[in-house]
Amino acid sequence: MRRKQLLITSLFASLVGIGATGCAVGAFRQVSFAGEVSPAVDTARQTVHVVRNGEMKDTVLEGRIRIHLEEFLLRQGYILASPDTADVYVLATFGWGPRIVGSTASVFRPESIGVVRSPTGDVVARRFNPGRMEELRVPSLEKSVWLMVLSSDARHYRATGVIRNLWRGEAAMRGTPESMSASAPYLIVPALRYFGKGTIQTLLLDVREKDLALK
Repeated sequence: MRRKQLLITSLFASLVGIGATGCAVGAFRQVSFAGEVSPAVDTARQTVHVVRNGEMKDTVLEGRIRIHLEEFLLRQGYILASPDTADVYVLATFGWGPRIVGSTASVFRPESIGVVRSPTGDVVARRFNPGRMEELRVPSLEKSVWLMVLSSDARHYRATGVIRNLWRGEAAMRGTPESMSASAPYLIVPALRYFGKGTIQTLLLDVREKDLALK
C-alpha cells in the first residue's frame, strides 16, 4: 500500500511540477487565487483520500496541511477512505517561483469636471475634481510562495493508471522560500474557500488573521 501511495504522490508531482518552499506575517496578507474545474466533475463522489506528498522537504508543514485538508473535507461531508477504495484523491503541494500576485500601482487622475444629477437624471450641479494620485491594485508576475490543492478521480486512476484532474486551485503571495511556513495559513484560506470552484480570472484577496484556521 505504501508503494502505491508513493506512486500516486510521484504522479501528482510530475503533473504539477513541484518546487521548493516559501512568506510573511501581519494583520492581513494580499493573496492571489485561481481555480480550474474539469467538466467531468462528479459531485456524487463522497469518499476521499488525502495523499501524503513525499516530495515536500518541509515534512512538518506538509503534515499540518494534510491534516487540515482532512478536517475540511470531513466538514464538507466527505468520508475519509484508504487509497485503495477512495473515489477522490486530494493532494497539496507548495513552493516558490514566479506567480501572479497583487501589486499596488500609483496612478495620476487628471483634473476633471463632474456633474451631480437628480433622481430623474437632470444635471443639477457641476463639480470640479482636482488632479490627484490614486493607489490601484493590479496583478503582476513576481517571485512568490504558492500553495496548490488538487483533486483527482481516484477510481479512474486505479483502473487506467492515468490521472484525471477534477479540480485544481492555487494561491500565491509575495515571499521568500524561508517564509513558507508563516505564509501557508494565509494561502490555504482561498484554496479551501474556492474548493471545487473555478475562477474566470485570477482573484486578488485580502486574507486576515481572523480567517486563519491552519495553526
